[in-house]
Amino acid sequence: MMDILIGNVTLDNLLIFILTFILTLVGGNASYVLMRRMLDKRLSLRYSKSISKVTEYAVYAAGFSAGIYYVLGLDFKAFVASLGIMGIAVAFASQQIIQNIIAGILIALNRPIQLDDWVEIGSETGISNIKDITLTRTVLRDSSGKLYYIPNSVLISSIIINYTKSGFVEVPVSLKVPHASDIEKIKNIIIDVANENPSILPNVDNNEKDIITQIIDLPSIKVLFKEKPDLAMFDPRILISDFSEPDVTLSIRLWIREINRKDDIISEFLEELLKKFKEEKIVSSPD
Repeated sequence: MMDILIGNVTLDNLLIFILTFILTLVGGNASYVLMRRMLDKRLSLRYSKSISKVTEYAVYAAGFSAGIYYVLGLDFKAFVASLGIMGIAVAFASQQIIQNIIAGILIALNRPIQLDDWVEIGSETGISNIKDITLTRTVLRDSSGKLYYIPNSVLISSIIINYTKSGFVEVPVSLKVPHASDIEKIKNIIIDVANENPSILPNVDNNEKDIITQIIDLPSIKVLFKEKPDLAMFDPRILISDFSEPDVTLSIRLWIREINRKDDIISEFLEELLKKFKEEKIVSSPD
């Protein structure tokens, strides 16, 4: 009995490949679940998910490779070309999927982002939290609750700002005061208010100081500075950015760790600063 051919592949082999494909998907998902059950109690949630994802991807890669090379035993491009118009659609879809899968594997290996990191992805998102990293896409949620589903191939080719990995970030605050104001007195008040805020560096609690010290001692952070970094580098700075009539514009530079709370921290700082200015009868306005 003559075998039925589809392209250069027998029908039997094609059915076996489809079965292999399905079993690979099931096996990948099962390996993820099993690894999570094993690791959740032993490691942090972030590392448990990351290791489980790498295991899942390895199962997918092994299963798909075995299906293509050992079951089909053919050149995938030639097979798709033999399918005509449908082949063009399949080839295009497959190209996108393969690009996303490869990008997903690179993300798992290079780890530019991890679960629960706070990041910005090019112009695609604002400050967002990494909620999930799958084989083909990454899921983010921003502070307003919006979910972003970004294909991994898009993500890996975008500029990624990872606030969690950097450990701290400088936030500028612009403030206008009248020309007749005592600038030195205002600077001292600003520094006092900043130092009293437990969310503004460097005067945070001991636990936060230990975390910051560990971060600035990392070789990858040290190479970014000409001199050995220390906590003094996080002291608030007040610069005069403009003195056009009728106001002097001050640029206040504050360092914080919780980028996801940036707006709240600055609001708390300005609220307390306003109280101090009223006590001292100083007129001001945020720019």
